[in-house]
Amino acid sequence: MLAKKCVDLIEANALQLSSEIQQRLLAHPSTSSYRNIDEKTLHAWIHDVCSRFSYWLGEDREKGEVQQHYRDLGKERFHQNFKLPEVISALYLTKRRLWEFMAASREVDSTLNLHQILEASFLLVRFFDHAVLHVTEGYEEMLKSTYGYEAHLSNPERLAEVIAAKKKREEVISEEAKLPSIYFSKRMIRRG
Repeated sequence: MLAKKCVDLIEANALQLSSEIQQRLLAHPSTSSYRNIDEKTLHAWIHDVCSRFSYWLGEDREKGEVQQHYRDLGKERFHQNFKLPEVISALYLTKRRLWEFMAASREVDSTLNLHQILEASFLLVRFFDHAVLHVTEGYEEMLKSTYGYEAHLSNPERLAEVIAAKKKREEVISEEAKLPSIYFSKRMIRRG
């Protein structure tokens, strides 16, 4: 794998990257619930991803252990009262920082070539796309079991009902503006 050097760099710098990602999560407005988590716990969550990145990127792992890990993560975040957009935003911010690190990794290790960085970037994006998908599945599973909620996209008939109801709520009753009409009778016009 060409990307191995980039992935190894991420793992070698996992502690620093975890701290930087943690600061982003704590400062970003889209991840405000993460401020309620103990900083050591939050750092451990992030460090787990960064330090075992090559393990997570292993061939077809998104269909097995990674899938289960992130489904469970979605369920866990649901029980911790995180909003799903916050969890997704945290994954995005993590991916973004790792991607920035890989893009700048050529300055850290001059033996890296563009192909290695591109391959590593592709793997990173693919990994986090799967992570977001599986976190969402786990979160939705908890919504359904707790509240009877069913995701609209998994039930096309329900989606059509929701769209129709939304349109009905948003429907503006539009009447053509009517100007007051003045009726003049012949009697009123004649003076006299």
